Order: sequence, then C-alpha cells, then structure tokens
Amino acid sequence: MSDRPAGLLLGIGAGGEPAGLIRAAVGAGASGVIVKAGGERALRDASALGAEHGVAVLALAADQDWTDLIGRLRALLAVRVGTGARQGAVLGRRHDLVSLANSLARLVNGSVMIFTPGQELLAASRLGPGDDEMRRAAVLDQHGPAGYRARLVELGVYRRLWSGPEVVDVAAVPEVGAGRRLAAAVRAGSENLGSIWVAEGDEPLAKNAAALLADAATVAVGVLLGLDQEEVARRRLDEELFGRALLGDVDPRLAASHLAVDPGTPVTVLIADLSAQGTRPGAADLYRAKEEALRHLAGYRWRALATTGPSRLVLALVGPADRDGIRRAADGVGAAVAEAVGARPRTGIGPCVPHLGELPASRMEAELVVRALARRGEIRSACLEDVRGTANLLMLGEAVTADRRLQEGPVHRLRAHDLRRGTAYAQTLAAYLDAFGDTAAASRELNVHANTLRYRMGRIRELTGLDLGDPYERLNAAVQLFALGPNDLVAEHEGTSKTSSPSTNREGAPGLHTADHDPVTGAGS
Repeated sequence: MSDRPAGLLLGIGAGGEPAGLIRAAVGAGASGVIVKAGGERALRDASALGAEHGVAVLALAADQDWTDLIGRLRALLAVRVGTGARQGAVLGRRHDLVSLANSLARLVNGSVMIFTPGQELLAASRLGPGDDEMRRAAVLDQHGPAGYRARLVELGVYRRLWSGPEVVDVAAVPEVGAGRRLAAAVRAGSENLGSIWVAEGDEPLAKNAAALLADAATVAVGVLLGLDQEEVARRRLDEELFGRALLGDVDPRLAASHLAVDPGTPVTVLIADLSAQGTRPGAADLYRAKEEALRHLAGYRWRALATTGPSRLVLALVGPADRDGIRRAADGVGAAVAEAVGARPRTGIGPCVPHLGELPASRMEAELVVRALARRGEIRSACLEDVRGTANLLMLGEAVTADRRLQEGPVHRLRAHDLRRGTAYAQTLAAYLDAFGDTAAASRELNVHANTLRYRMGRIRELTGLDLGDPYERLNAAVQLFALGPNDLVAEHEGTSKTSSPSTNREGAPGLHTADHDPVTGAGS
C-alpha cells in the first residue's frame, strides 16, 4: 500500500471487491488504484465509488501479470523522473564517450565517431585537416549523412555490422566523398546500444586498428548502458504504447502525449510481413529488421513509431506526406528489412489518417493489403488501390465464411462430393472460371488433357445442376470458390490423413484420386 500523497495503490491479492481498496486509497492519500479486471458491472460500480472520493480506478486486464505491470511502472518512473544528479551523471557519461573517441583516434591514427542505433552522433574525436567530406557532414549535422548511409545499405555494411561481433572493414566510397572506415557494434546481449566508426584520413590506419576498435567497443558498453538505461526504458514503453494504440486499446490523447506526437499530426501505418519466407524469423531477426528500417527512415528525415509481432514489423510514419513519398518510404523499408534479414517482405501501406486515434483504421487496411498480396503470391509493397479487386474478394469471402446460408448451393455440393470421393472438381471449376471458360487455358493450368477437362465439366453439371450460362450463378460460384481459398480447393478424401500427399493422375496433376475418371472408357466418380 502507498502512504505517499498522490501515489498509486496496486490491488495485488485484493480479489474482485475494490470498495475496501478505494477506501484504503483515500486514507493513504493515493490518487488512484489499480484492480484486476472483473465483470463490467463491478468495474462500473468501482469507478462510480472512486469518482465520489476523487480516486481514479484503473483495471488491469485479466491476462496481464502484476509483476509485468510493476516493471513497466518503474520503467516509466525512470523515464519521467530525473534529478539534477542524474542529469549530471548523463553529462559525465557523454564526456566519457568524447574522451574515449579522442583516445582511440590517437591510437589508430584516424578519426572516431560514436553513434546511437539510429545513427545519431553521440561523440566524435576532434576534427582534423585529413577528415573527409562525410566525416565533416556527420559532425556538423550530428547524424549519419543519408546518401552515404543509403550506399552502405546497398553494400550490406549494416547487415554485417549488426549480425556479428566482428569489426567490419568498409571500403572507401569516393563518389560520396567517404574514405575507408572500420566499424564495430556496441552490443549488450541482443541489445544494440550503438556503434563506433574509425575513419581513415590522409595517412593509413594503424595496423592494429581493428583490435583497438574491438577493445574500445567493449569499453563503450558500460558507458552506453549507463547513458541508455533511461532511453531503453523509454523506447520499450513507447513500443508497448504504440502497440496498444494500433489496436485502439489506449486513449489517443494519452498516447500522443507520451509518444511526443502532436494530437493533430497525420500518421500512416506500414506492415512488413515476412511470413512468405517459409521459416518464421526469430526475435533477433525482427529486432534487426526494426532497427534497420528505423535507421533508413531516419536517414530520409522520417519520424516513425515501430513494434514487432509474429513474422512482421509494424511502423507508423508520423507527419503529412503525399502518396508518392509514402510509397518511396515503403519501398525503402522493404529494402532495409531485406538487408537486415536476407528476405524481402510483403509491405502493406495503410491510408494516411488525420491523428493517432485513427491508427487502427490505417492498420486494418495495411493488414488487408498484406493478405491480398499473399493471396496473389506477390512480394512487394502495395496500397489498397493496387490490390483492390483481391482485397474486396477477401472481404466478400469473409462474409461467405461467416454465414452458412451464403455457402449453400452447387459449390457446397461439389465440395462435399470431393471430400467423399477424393475428386478435384472444385479445383477444376475454379480453373475453368478463372480462364473465362477457355478449355485450353484451363486444362493447361490443371496440367490435364482438354478432353479430361470437358469430361469433368460435364460431371460438375450432372452432380450440382450448376448453370454456367447464367451470369449470376457464375459470379456466385466464383465468390464461393474464392472464399474456400487455394488450399481448400483440393479436398482431402475423408479416409485420407491430412499429412498424406495428394494423389496424382497419370499426367501428374496434383489432387486427383484414382477413382476420378477415364475419358477414354467413360468410367468416373
């Protein structure tokens, strides 16, 4: 319990009755209580009682853990509360970094820069006459130059830098005025704290420059951990709050205030999905993808919020932008993610919405675009206009799946026959409709003889009564087949294990059971 004025009382172990907790909060001078979420009525009653006594009542979701909440609250306090002594310590640590940069520069016979993971300059050795254009630009702008960074992405430098402990030797890039570099990541476990770069000047670097740089990166870990502990806590809280804002689970004004976003600032959601690669990327891969995407966007002066989920990276571009600018940003994110993990994502672009409160709408449209790209088998970036036909059919398919009445009819009967007999008539009908009734094209798609296709279409009419001369019946059948999805068009025989391989006909077409038919003898299912 709290005896501090304006404190927050946590109802750990208080059960489902918050009245006593609220009275205790009033007695202790606390301004709010947090209780485990119970029923809606209990929460309404608790809120009303709290309002009477001037105590805010907050509910912790039933699936959330008290320990996790306490950790987040402590991290929030670490971010929001700062003493003069702590600020002095931060300044002292920055001074330590400058001293480290100058000392290393003397030892390696070059110049040194220390960056955050977002390529913001933390410290640099003194400028000298031998410094190249990019080194001077970085010091003057306090940020890695965008053009040089883009070239480093093309060369795979950042991927090598963030994926291993080795010092990376970066060749000169004369077209942008950059000489040779050595770079080393400063890493604590899986957390990238920053990087140290050594630039070669008029004279060659010392022979042991790489070893000295590796040692300096080890020394910098302790300094950056002290410097970044508040920043790391803030970033984690930002990511958590952004994730909740994407779902609409947080007051947008609170989210905007904490994330330092003006309440009226437009935002655009991008979703980079990596599920097409067959293997699910691990947490380290997703972390690298997120950091690389943020670095790329920062290099082009985009501010972005980011979080990760299963096999995906979710970003929100903050600020107004035209459609072409957002497309370029999405393409750049795709390239940056590919550089980080070695595989290009499907990137869905949501609409630009007027403020954070509309973030869920932008997210849902970006999700729909990703699903449409997956259905089309395409790996690229796209907005809804690029895939509207597929997206509309996906939404129609959801309506069909949700309402049994919309599933009835010839396709339903055809599907039932396929399940009983192991035939592939639903797949055949889908190919026929996709080919606009072109028998030759449909038979090529299915890898069967044209006569085989004609036989099957005749059997489909006999089994279902489907009138393909009726345009409404054709459209209805096409929508129902689309709703089934490509994986369900080829039915598993009721007596066949789901793990078994589909049977093939004599021409090698997948999904055909031996009882299907023989157009020569006329025997069939």
